[in-house]
Amino acid sequence: MTAITRIHADKVMIPFQRPFATSTGMWLAREAWIIRLVDADGRTGAGEAVVEPQDGAAASSVLDHLVRDLERSDPADGLPSAAELELHGSPGRALRAAIDAARFDLGLLDGVVSGALARHDSEDDDAADGDGVGVNATLASMGPQASAEAARQSVSAGFTTLKLKAGAERETQVLVDRVRAVREAVGPGVRLRLDVNGAWDLETATDRLEALARFALEYVEQPLAGDDPAAMAELRRRVRVPLAADETVTSVRAARLLLDAGAVDVLVVKPVRVGGLVAAAEVAELAADRGVPVVISTLFETGVGIAAGLALAAALPEVRLGGRLGHSPDHGLATAGLLEHDLLEEGLVLDGGLLRTPGGARTGRLGIRVSERTLVRYSADRAVGPVWEAWDA
Repeated sequence: MTAITRIHADKVMIPFQRPFATSTGMWLAREAWIIRLVDADGRTGAGEAVVEPQDGAAASSVLDHLVRDLERSDPADGLPSAAELELHGSPGRALRAAIDAARFDLGLLDGVVSGALARHDSEDDDAADGDGVGVNATLASMGPQASAEAARQSVSAGFTTLKLKAGAERETQVLVDRVRAVREAVGPGVRLRLDVNGAWDLETATDRLEALARFALEYVEQPLAGDDPAAMAELRRRVRVPLAADETVTSVRAARLLLDAGAVDVLVVKPVRVGGLVAAAEVAELAADRGVPVVISTLFETGVGIAAGLALAAALPEVRLGGRLGHSPDHGLATAGLLEHDLLEEGLVLDGGLLRTPGGARTGRLGIRVSERTLVRYSADRAVGPVWEAWDA
């Protein structure tokens, strides 16, 4: 095995281009750790660790301590194992995701990640010809007119799938008006998905999804709060709109429980949330065995974390059968443009709803180069201000 000789860790805080509203609060900036592993040949592999602001300051502090311990450690003693980091919960899984990505970048995980998916044949691999991976546009929670205009702009840019952030609406009609405006603006050929971030209870979700069924939604992401596969399964029996789980997909075990309960038509998998590329590949394999598509998504990482997600998305099996979806969905990876900078020397390439890494000389398996100058520019030591504003309960 190639030896790791040095470990570098940089904490950054990158503002959003403009405040980004969700059902639970407003994103103002993204705080992240960029982890770089250097091997004996001087090659560098990069990964990214982030936590969700809803997890609180304690999670961020634990991640800080874990990264500092890693940076001070002797690489000859080996990197911490997945089992060791799992003891620290979500911050441990976040760091494991960064380590996985950096090792993959160096070519040290190829067999593990691709091997987990190799036995599934892909008839239509979007990334096979180098064009990229299909991705959705993400639209913040806005009024009907603003949402319709943002949707038109996204379709003009080449997107064929749009994800609308929702869940903060106090009345069903407000949401219906917004979705209707978007559907009328883009026509029937564009796929619409809704992301509720767990804002509804079972009865509210039932009423609202039946009211929205006429708009041919691709699926609704995380309609229910809490970790209750039985409640999701009950909602799935009640409504015609396909359902996806996101926030509740926290591990391989959590994904298996959702699949066993018949609770989902789609699994949305964030590698940084489930513990990295290896764990995410295992989730994808479980889902493929059940005929359930997987959508790889981000926690608003920089281009470093997104590149890892792209590598995984490109390796996923084609899943068209099972549930009510009937097609292989686009991925939720086109979020780097929401930030002021993606931290890369050459940015990710988004063209006609397809996303790819720039590649080129001096890049590893991820196909990116981290900008040293930008790491300094966005150093968390130089940043001020909050990263998140929660809505009042």
